[in-house]
Amino acid sequence: MLNDQPLILALTDGKAGHETQTQGIVQLLNQQQTYQVEWLKLKLPSKWQYRILKWLMKFSPNTAWLTAFLTHEQLENLKQKQVAYIVSAGGNTLLPNALLKLELSKTRAVKNIVASSLRGIKSHYFDVVFTIHAEQENLAHYLYYPVAPNKMCALALTQIQARTKLGIQSSAQVITVLIGADTKTVSIGSVEEWGAVLQKIRLEYPAAHILLTTSRRTSIEFEHSLEEFCHAHDIFQDKDQMTWVAQGQQCDIKDYILAANWVLSSADSTSMMAEVVMSGQPLLVFYNKKGMQDLDIQRQLMFFAKQGWIGLFDQMNSQNFSQSIVKIKKHNHAENILLRLDRVLGKN
Repeated sequence: MLNDQPLILALTDGKAGHETQTQGIVQLLNQQQTYQVEWLKLKLPSKWQYRILKWLMKFSPNTAWLTAFLTHEQLENLKQKQVAYIVSAGGNTLLPNALLKLELSKTRAVKNIVASSLRGIKSHYFDVVFTIHAEQENLAHYLYYPVAPNKMCALALTQIQARTKLGIQSSAQVITVLIGADTKTVSIGSVEEWGAVLQKIRLEYPAAHILLTTSRRTSIEFEHSLEEFCHAHDIFQDKDQMTWVAQGQQCDIKDYILAANWVLSSADSTSMMAEVVMSGQPLLVFYNKKGMQDLDIQRQLMFFAKQGWIGLFDQMNSQNFSQSIVKIKKHNHAENILLRLDRVLGKN
């Protein structure tokens, strides 16, 4: 017997960066809470098996291949549900997303959405393909937007609610600092440079609450050194909240972002920056020009800055933070994406 409640099926390969994009699409579709949401963790076949299936997909897709990604019991269970949308992100989810639509469409109308480069799979297998690449804007089935969907899209959480969860008064000045880690192509800056930036924040905002979190990639050595620097220079106050992830601490990043009057982040993670931009909170990116060797991140930073969606901060900048913040334009990205999504879904 079919379950009458319409369902959004969110497929995941278990990667956090893909899950935040999938979560964003789910939230865009379900703003009116019309749908149940079910997450399905996919089995991942070997790389060779995936490549063979992807090559075969060019000629004649076969839904029997779904057994490479989910169990027979899972598939039969899905057939008993009113799946309205299949949503996923990342290359590992492309084949199961497309094949599930083909299978479930045998008995009902199903639409599918993916956020990924298609890696040779034809776009007609999907109703919507999210892309951040402008050159794909006019291709069939593609939805171009320069900020990728993420978990901050259409979030049902207000600044007051986030501050209440953190024990911060609604009238307080709150500054959130997000620190990642060096990559092969991006240097986020030294402990001393970050310490100097935090000193500058404290001098300009002596009464502010500082919310600081590192990332899963931040080294414990960096954390210990920065913590020691801040204590030696009396930067942190009792009301400040620090989350040292490498030391086993955790926070809800959504609360940290939404509670802020403005956010400062390192320049190593486009997904982290996209989440802040999507939230609508003013974002300054600590930009080390000499340490930026990633052309894709650099292009995205320059584009965002040109649009007025972020500000770039470096230590040579003589402006106060407040002078930089007022130049950043408020923009409702979630609303703009939803308008484009409705338009593309209406065509297909």
